[in-house]
Amino acid sequence: MVTVKIAAKELGWLKMSDFCPRCLWLMQKHSLPEETVYASPPARVFRQFEEFVQRSIRKVMQQTGELPSWLTNAFRTPLPSVPKIHEVHIQRTWLVKVGDAELTGRADILCQLEDGTWLIADFKLSQPSTKFVPFYETQLNAYAFLARRGQNLKVNHLALIYFEFDERTVAMPSIGGIMAQMKCTVQPVAVWRDEEVEALVKKMADLLSLDQPPEPKPNCHKCREDLMHWAQMLVDWLKVESQ
Repeated sequence: MVTVKIAAKELGWLKMSDFCPRCLWLMQKHSLPEETVYASPPARVFRQFEEFVQRSIRKVMQQTGELPSWLTNAFRTPLPSVPKIHEVHIQRTWLVKVGDAELTGRADILCQLEDGTWLIADFKLSQPSTKFVPFYETQLNAYAFLARRGQNLKVNHLALIYFEFDERTVAMPSIGGIMAQMKCTVQPVAVWRDEEVEALVKKMADLLSLDQPPEPKPNCHKCREDLMHWAQMLVDWLKVESQ
């Protein structure tokens, strides 16, 4: 049996209020290659931003033994009882087998706390709409699942770290000078039991194991729109690649 590979960041689609199995099957099974003329420029910019923030935090930690003040202040109000952060790690990609599937993922930042437990956080540019909160909560809990099952880490805290451009906010110091003026806020996320994540992995694996697209969600009109849009993008991409 072919092993189904599932990215932790994709599990959240199953928790969306408008989840449609056919839409998700099409999106996962027939996505365009990332390194094409249609790769999202905002996505590339955000990856560079993530790496920049990661390096900045680690540099300050190495020099002072403390988190940057802007991040400490952001953590203070929403997570007052969290033990002091002892060390910050940049996670490697982890892989855990769940039945016939393989779940893989890499969080933006791992924080080892003074009591030996861990906090996992992920960076987001701007506050998401309420609709996407379940998506990001699932993503973070998938990372926690990987940490517990694959690395035997005790993950007691999860958080989303939001960055928003704000001219009224003091500029963040960085390793290369002054970072853009941004507002940083932290949103705690509830930690799920492993069984909850495992159930989603198995549900996604069952869906992706299908050779044909499943029946759509009743009254879902997005399937046809997405399929037509995807088909046109593929045709355009093939034209460019064949030149």
